[in-house]
Amino acid sequence: MTSAKAATAAVVLALTTACSSGGAVPQARDSLVWATANAPNSLDIAHGFNNASTLVQTAVLDTMVTLDTRGAPAPRLATEWTQPDPATYLFTLRKGVRFADGTPLTADDAAFSLRRHLDPKVASQAASYFTTVKQVEAVGDGQVKVTLKRPNPAFLAMSAIAWQVTPRKLAEAHPQDLGSPEVGTMGTGPFKVAKFSLTSGVVLERNESYWGRRPALRRVEFKTIADPETLRLAVRSGEVDATDGVNVRDARKWTGLPGVKTIFYPGNNIGYLALAVGTGPLKDPHVRRAIAHAVNRRAVSDLMTAGHGAPAAAMLPSPQLAALYGDSVPALPAHPYDVEAARAELARSAYPQGFELEAPYASTGDSGTVMQAVAADLAKIGIRLTLQPSPADQYRARMMQHDRLSIQYVNLAYGTPDPLEVLPDMVSRAAAEPEGFNFSGYGSAATDKQLDTLASATGQDRKEQVTALLTEIAEQVPYIPLFHTDYAVALNERFTGTFSTWSADAIASLRPAGR
Repeated sequence: MTSAKAATAAVVLALTTACSSGGAVPQARDSLVWATANAPNSLDIAHGFNNASTLVQTAVLDTMVTLDTRGAPAPRLATEWTQPDPATYLFTLRKGVRFADGTPLTADDAAFSLRRHLDPKVASQAASYFTTVKQVEAVGDGQVKVTLKRPNPAFLAMSAIAWQVTPRKLAEAHPQDLGSPEVGTMGTGPFKVAKFSLTSGVVLERNESYWGRRPALRRVEFKTIADPETLRLAVRSGEVDATDGVNVRDARKWTGLPGVKTIFYPGNNIGYLALAVGTGPLKDPHVRRAIAHAVNRRAVSDLMTAGHGAPAAAMLPSPQLAALYGDSVPALPAHPYDVEAARAELARSAYPQGFELEAPYASTGDSGTVMQAVAADLAKIGIRLTLQPSPADQYRARMMQHDRLSIQYVNLAYGTPDPLEVLPDMVSRAAAEPEGFNFSGYGSAATDKQLDTLASATGQDRKEQVTALLTEIAEQVPYIPLFHTDYAVALNERFTGTFSTWSADAIASLRPAGR
């Protein structure tokens, strides 16, 4: 994916040809099986802020606002909102909305659903989205008032991702295990949860009391197939109808499948290396710059994207760069691939002869491929990585606890066109705590102040402040941007759906072809 692509491009799969799906028993036309490469770990964004989990969450839980195909905030559970002053929002709740169990949605439910992300006892993974929120309160039966510490132009976009609404009574009783298989969740969205197991997957059923457009599908089953080739064969046979587990570097294997349409669209993501700056050799900025020079990022990008992506030059997803700067992305300090420059930088460090470093990674997915390539590059300058694979769920849990962080490969996907969605993850001190996404540990009172100032900045001032933060990251190298990739979905031709960079309605949009 390159920044020249329109970040809001939508692709509609208008597939009308019936599929011959091999030897598998075909699903009913109103039932679909979707496979993911990783299992959802929670149906609550506070504890399951990852692709597999949020895919299911968005089919069950409505947000107060959503994003349209251009990435602009649009009504959802709130039919409208006003700003009495730049730091205050007053949301009007949609009338007649009920949770899937028939309980009416109240303004108190909506207010508490945002307020809980501010509670340290919840330890929400989405807390960094709402650091500027000062107070949330229900105003009568039909309105919610949100008061910010300071104006924040990104607040609505962040709310479209993370302000998922659940019943207050349920969420209040389960601050830490809402969304778990034992507790489950309850929403007002187009589907409701019929089954959730960490081992056997998720089954959703149509929410017959949904306030919006009735979903065409009666049932959606999510199953996990971690092995890429097993997943591809399951789609080919018709055992699985759809998946977002298409690895773009294997695009040629997917595009030729009979009866299956593979579609690519701009991804709001970035793959990168996080260097834990707190202790050991990675604390030395010369070491970090040496690593940046030593890693052949173009080769890694070519390996991992196969033409459906591009090298990353800055620590923001390509659509966010395009939304902020257009075609005029500023030049940032660079550390181009240069083995001799890497050796020279290492010679300036406290470790001129190199060193050994343990490097954990997930044994499934792309982590192993990236880390092996990185290890081979670093060996050329005397940095010897001891690669330590572990099952993906164990690795993810350990990483989210910030346990023994070292040099990590990370690939994060985001949901809005606003850089303030990403930058707190990278450099805020709050995100450097367990359950946060600042895996480098880089950050200070000064960077927190920069983020606070950025939150209320607009226009050219906003561009300049983002550029200043990106410049600092590029100079200090707590992160090494590697590549951006397109998103890809494989869909059996018996079905059609609408997918775009910003849409959260992928599952609800699925329907039998011809309808």
